[in-house]
Amino acid sequence: MKLVFNIVAIVACVVSSGFSILAADEEPGAAGEDSSAGLPDAYAKDYLIAASTISPDKKFAVIYPTLDAEEAAENANHPEGIKNYVVALQPFTVMGELQTKYPYFQNQSNGGISAEWPDDSSVALITLDGKWGPHDVFLLEFRDGKLVRTTNVLAKAHDLLLPDYRKSKAEPYNDIFDFIFDGEDGPVFKLDGANRVIIDGDATTDPKGISEHRWSAQLKAVWDVSQGKFTSQKITRSTSKQSN
Repeated sequence: MKLVFNIVAIVACVVSSGFSILAADEEPGAAGEDSSAGLPDAYAKDYLIAASTISPDKKFAVIYPTLDAEEAAENANHPEGIKNYVVALQPFTVMGELQTKYPYFQNQSNGGISAEWPDDSSVALITLDGKWGPHDVFLLEFRDGKLVRTTNVLAKAHDLLLPDYRKSKAEPYNDIFDFIFDGEDGPVFKLDGANRVIIDGDATTDPKGISEHRWSAQLKAVWDVSQGKFTSQKITRSTSKQSN
């Protein structure tokens, strides 16, 4: 009887080990859920891989802080705050930081993180969402396994609209944003293959449309990836309930 129990114990151990090996070899984000699986110990405690940002070739992604890490940083009044990182997954390497004032963290209220990739994984369009629309949209460019350029295309689009907004003398959206890109009806920024970013949407100081001193404008523009600039742009000011 003792021999039988020993054999059962050995079999159970082997089966258990087998499942552990499968779990360790499983690709990050394979189940479509954000997870720390595959991250080294120094990051696994405080960060999760955003499954929605993993590249088609499974080489790159963005990681963001857990809720516990965010709360710990807030309670400690950490001067650098929390961060979102662009990483290579195998082997794990931090390639760069998304330079944003509004990094995403786990279960962030009204927040979100997503990405668009072409099939060749050469570029990525990373969107950090807020309540009404994107807070930041980053274009990442990769070459030979390295992150070679990061461009905040939302900031570039913001700069196109800034002169018209200032001319309107409208009241700002709030104390933080002068105006926002309203993404309630769908993405304003879209990746067109590996070569272009298409921008088509409305910017406004009042997404609810209730202010008598609002400013709104539609922007249609194309950002050329290789040239690193806009190759076309058209701004159309809305005439409803806006400042003169």
